[in-house]
Amino acid sequence: MKINKSYFFNGLMSLALMFSFTTINAQQSIEEVVVTATLKEQSELDTPISIDILTGEIMAENNIMTMFDISDRTPGINISKGTFSNKVYMRGVGAGPNQSFDQSVGQFVDGVYQGRSWTTAGVLLDMERVEILKGPQTTYFGNNAIGGALSFITKVPTDESESSISATFGSHGEKTIAAIRSGRVSDGLKARFAFQYHEMDGWLKNTNPAGDNYPNKDGFNMRTTLVWDSSDDMEAKLKIDLGRLDTSSGMGWQQTNCLADGSGADITFIISTCKLGLGAPDFEGLFDDRYSGSEGAFGHLDSDSIVLEIKKTIGMGELTSITSNQKIDAEIPGESDYSSRDFFHWLHDETSEQFSQELRLTSEATDNGQWMIGFYYQNTETANTMNIGRYYVAEWGASLGIGTANLALIRPMEIDDTTMSIFATRTFYISEKLHLTAGVRHTDVEKDYIRTTTTLGINGTGYTFDDFNIKFTHKGSIADGTLQANSYSESATTPSLMLQYFKDENSMFYATYSDGFKAGGYEALGTALANNGAYESEGVDAYEIGYKTSNEKMKASMNYFNSKYDGNQLSSYIYPPDGGAPYNTISNVPSTNKGFEVELSYLLSDSVIADLSFTKLDATYDDYTGGTCAVGVTPVAGTSSCDYTGLPLLYAADNSGLFSLTSENEMSNGMMRKSSISIYWTDDVWHNTDYDPNSKEDGFSKIDARVEFSKDDWKISILGKNLTDEYTSNWNQQTNYTNQTGQFSILDRTRSIAVQFSKDF
Repeated sequence: MKINKSYFFNGLMSLALMFSFTTINAQQSIEEVVVTATLKEQSELDTPISIDILTGEIMAENNIMTMFDISDRTPGINISKGTFSNKVYMRGVGAGPNQSFDQSVGQFVDGVYQGRSWTTAGVLLDMERVEILKGPQTTYFGNNAIGGALSFITKVPTDESESSISATFGSHGEKTIAAIRSGRVSDGLKARFAFQYHEMDGWLKNTNPAGDNYPNKDGFNMRTTLVWDSSDDMEAKLKIDLGRLDTSSGMGWQQTNCLADGSGADITFIISTCKLGLGAPDFEGLFDDRYSGSEGAFGHLDSDSIVLEIKKTIGMGELTSITSNQKIDAEIPGESDYSSRDFFHWLHDETSEQFSQELRLTSEATDNGQWMIGFYYQNTETANTMNIGRYYVAEWGASLGIGTANLALIRPMEIDDTTMSIFATRTFYISEKLHLTAGVRHTDVEKDYIRTTTTLGINGTGYTFDDFNIKFTHKGSIADGTLQANSYSESATTPSLMLQYFKDENSMFYATYSDGFKAGGYEALGTALANNGAYESEGVDAYEIGYKTSNEKMKASMNYFNSKYDGNQLSSYIYPPDGGAPYNTISNVPSTNKGFEVELSYLLSDSVIADLSFTKLDATYDDYTGGTCAVGVTPVAGTSSCDYTGLPLLYAADNSGLFSLTSENEMSNGMMRKSSISIYWTDDVWHNTDYDPNSKEDGFSKIDARVEFSKDDWKISILGKNLTDEYTSNWNQQTNYTNQTGQFSILDRTRSIAVQFSKDF
């Protein structure tokens, strides 16, 4: 049953405000957060970058378990799952669903770049904060942060001993148990150990009695951090991370827009998948909380990393060395018949190993300024394979019966990616109030590709497969011409400039310019294309002006930005008009995003804080004349494409924001009560580059609320998320090429209620 949103929202607001009128008010304050957005520690209000910050406390309180949860509390950000690579968009800029892509919004954990998008798909564990850095960050974070950066900062060992346990039990079979131990082991060594187990039964109900709900998953993360600090002039930190995630519900795709007779969604040149789905138990072709999926769709994500960071004080400043090695092993099953029928199954398999080394020398700050020089090296070797097993229908396109003949395909891709860069910044203290920072980064990128699409068995010959057990072995070689080898290399030098004017000790104006770069490459399935799927690099000229201020009752920041992207890399899924096999292609399309952002925290009373985060965005294509036409749309005369010049970029909402109220009160028995309510809202966004009306996500708002009771060293709370039970999708895709319209989508989490508990020792 749906809740009357108006009555429900008013009731929650009244409840939240009521908490501030108790006999004893707790004295709250506005706190400034120390960030490392410019590779040095400084106050967020002294940093000339647009930053959203999620502290570890906020993340724990709001059950932000994965990076996908971040976009629910961050305007201007969209992080979606459900494709072969995670899609992160910031201010409308992001890398599309293509497993050969580098990220446009870089992801970093303790300063270490996460080269493959699945690396950060696991559970976020024991976080100090997440710094969401908007706009190009190429000077400090490199060429794969042309749209922005997500910087995850984990907690470090403490001098004082501390231990805690916590647990969350919630809707959809969610269970989380965590334990943390930190403290000094000896005079020169301190350690921190964190462990977390998480499981979920899923919110998307499977109508197949033998199948699992989506997302059905369980796994654990553990981290050991050691800090050796016995020397006055050197500190070494060793961090070891292990993550395991097992799933049994595939991709969670559900059919939408199926007509009553089952028509409306076609699988490429084979059969209507809606009609096929009618043979499945209780099949529904609607966007709701039910889907039809096969059993046995087992997948996993294993991730391991080891990072050694050494800081050494030398005569002129501090030398920092960060050495990292990380590995991932992932298998992702799915089914392109979008039902529990055994018709079209696949298994996406990826292994990746990345080594990186960064060296930075930072001078001491003097009356004249400060400088930094650095070197970065990274090598990533990735083996990515798509295994496809498909049964033919008994009669080509005429019968719904499943035959015994089969087709086996394998699409292997190997990428050897090496990046080297040198970078430097110099800050000039022109006066006590006026500071100027100039930066530059030179980057060399080399990529070697090996990939193909090979038919291994057809009409019952060569290969057989059973359900999702379709991890095939490729038999070809470069010598016999079955594989395609390509190489790509490019260099770029990108300058930046930051000007800061400190009006007083609490107020700062700033203006910045950034020249960004992201390398080109080759499309994952481009061997069938004339140019082997080559695409060019993209660049950006970005300008931003802003103002940050604070006092005892508030802190605020606001900025205006204008970024012009040259050759934005846009991945599109093409359905040929002649009914041939569809394929991915990548175009370089110029675009512009501009707008303004506001961050405000205000102390309404001694016990109530109001927070507002708002983004106004205008992100459009400057010249996009080669777009894929939606079904039923007439192409531009004399062409087979459509003109989308001036239309909004994907996931670029005109307006989005988050407003929250938090109160903290002391009750008469000495117990503390902390309550909060928040509303996140966004305007319409587009999911796909063909601008089919069904790929448009209507604007929505979601409401969360939380009440916590604490005393001494324990806490217990109740958390409600998406309380008005909005049905939204983080991704959808059309499934046809004919005159019928159909999509498959992934439902975001519906309303959930959770009980949280924690105790410190």
